[in-house]
Amino acid sequence: MWSDNETSDDLFGFRVHADLIRELIIDPAVLPATIGVYGDWGGGKSSIMQMLRDDFEKETAGENAEANPYKGVAVLYFNGWLFEGYDDAKAALLSSILTALRDHKRFGPKLKESAGKLLNRVDYMRAVRMLFTGAVAGGVAAATGGVGLAAILPALSTGAWAGTKDSAPDAIKDALENGAETNPDEALSDIRQFRDDFAKMLAESDIKTLVVLIDDLDRCSPDRIIENLEAIKLFLNVPNTAFVIGADRRIIRQAVAWRYRDTLKASTDGQSDSSERLVDDYLEKLIQIPYRLPRLSPSEIETYLTLLFCKRHLEPALFSRVCEESRNQRAKDRYCAFTQTNALEALKNATLPPKLSEALRIGAGIASQVTDVLQGNPRQVKRFLNAFFLRRKLADVAKLDEVKDEVLVKLMLLEYAAPKLFDKLFANMDGQTGLVGILAELEPKPQSKPGATPSAPTEGLAEWAPMTRWLALQPPLATIDLRDYMWVTRDRLGSTMSGTTMVPPIVRAIFRNVLSEMGDAAGRKAIHQLQPAERSILTQLLVANAQRTPGDMKAFRALMEIADIDTQVADEFKAVVSRIPSRELSPALGIDIVTMSAKSSPLGKVCQSIVAERQDGKTPFEKALKQKAR
Repeated sequence: MWSDNETSDDLFGFRVHADLIRELIIDPAVLPATIGVYGDWGGGKSSIMQMLRDDFEKETAGENAEANPYKGVAVLYFNGWLFEGYDDAKAALLSSILTALRDHKRFGPKLKESAGKLLNRVDYMRAVRMLFTGAVAGGVAAATGGVGLAAILPALSTGAWAGTKDSAPDAIKDALENGAETNPDEALSDIRQFRDDFAKMLAESDIKTLVVLIDDLDRCSPDRIIENLEAIKLFLNVPNTAFVIGADRRIIRQAVAWRYRDTLKASTDGQSDSSERLVDDYLEKLIQIPYRLPRLSPSEIETYLTLLFCKRHLEPALFSRVCEESRNQRAKDRYCAFTQTNALEALKNATLPPKLSEALRIGAGIASQVTDVLQGNPRQVKRFLNAFFLRRKLADVAKLDEVKDEVLVKLMLLEYAAPKLFDKLFANMDGQTGLVGILAELEPKPQSKPGATPSAPTEGLAEWAPMTRWLALQPPLATIDLRDYMWVTRDRLGSTMSGTTMVPPIVRAIFRNVLSEMGDAAGRKAIHQLQPAERSILTQLLVANAQRTPGDMKAFRALMEIADIDTQVADEFKAVVSRIPSRELSPALGIDIVTMSAKSSPLGKVCQSIVAERQDGKTPFEKALKQKAR
């Protein structure tokens, strides 16, 4: 089994991305800058951040540090999610950075004293609520070269000047109680002064470049995301600073759209294209250098699998030898996989664990399948392997000697990519023979040319059309007794791969929006940004919510949005509606169903069947179906 934590071990060739970002950071011509390391959930962002952190700390701590370009580079690492629980994320971020500088063992007493004074300034600004709402952002933007959206800025400069006695330090409480007030002009002056003093503190220290790494920002709520980004832009973006933000860009965009939704709607007359341009403009001001991490290619996945297995079965010295050989090969040919053969060649003359060869063989056999279905996501690959070996072990303990790795992997890939079709496969399995009759029709015929895909499924099997590539994977399953395989999958892959605690941040963000009072329409629109696996997880969450609160329309409307994209969800939508008593369903849902029933899409046909089956009842929901159907 493998842990699901970030690592600085470069097992999938991402060192080149960390090196590029590091070169940007040490280039004075680029600074100050905020760099966005963008990637999907589990795409390697946190590992890149760990590589950067380790690289800078090793270089600056070395004996020859004074002779290299890293001399004077101070690196601070923060997990953005740590600030989620604070009432004022701006103050929390500023205080954390200043505290880290004050307590850093490498810097002298002068910097420590200056950092302490700035910490007191943060306490003051927090007390008069200059940081909490983001309301000063508009006024500061012009003075700092910050956000210049004329449509948004007026909304940011209102209603945030009331003091707060409860959260202020005692000395500041006294000032507020004696009638001290802060107006916008004074606040802007204080912020400019804070920036100047922060820049002066760095300039007078032996810090050549301040690097702040902020990871997991996309796990925060929209308000906290914006507060952190604005704190960087307004207070800290001074010469010789670099902020590196690890996040899913889709979530950052959603946070901007959510935070300023009312202003955007008013300033763009509700036109989505204009609103999206403003969001992009705003985001570009906050994060100047976006860098998108690519998904892993099939050869990179095979290399990743090979190194994962070696790390699991080899002692550190031998594993280091394999990693070194992998790096050498990558330097010669970036497009070539580091295969089972390459690993064994690097380990020649070494005594190897018996299970290593078997594990490497498995990795070589499943690399292309895993890449195809898991979309080159390192975290999903690791979780898939953990689930696979857990089931493999269960089969061994249960003495199911006929379970073959390649068959188990193929079934698990279907279970991950299309859980509803996996359920139907199980439902169609003959209990006496373990055969699934529909596979004989769906899978390519033996006489087909290598690599050929099956013809379009006949009526009643059309839902399998998106899975033609999976059906063509080796080995064919039509003649295999699948009973033992179905037995070991009783734990359900979903609970291992995508349970509630493992929901990707982008799915959490969209789920929160579609269930909100103000963001449900934007949330449904954002569903189209999701990948198939992400839509599947969102569907599970929405189904559970619809069953808990059947009178609320939001989850049902989001399910209908997904069903318009993914035909398999259309049947799931009908199943959910069928499970809930009609008296608990909203009449508005009935109206939506009838409206959709006029369409010829798969969802439209499902809605037609709902209308036909339930319009004769007497509940408000059923009456809505009947009245509108006429």
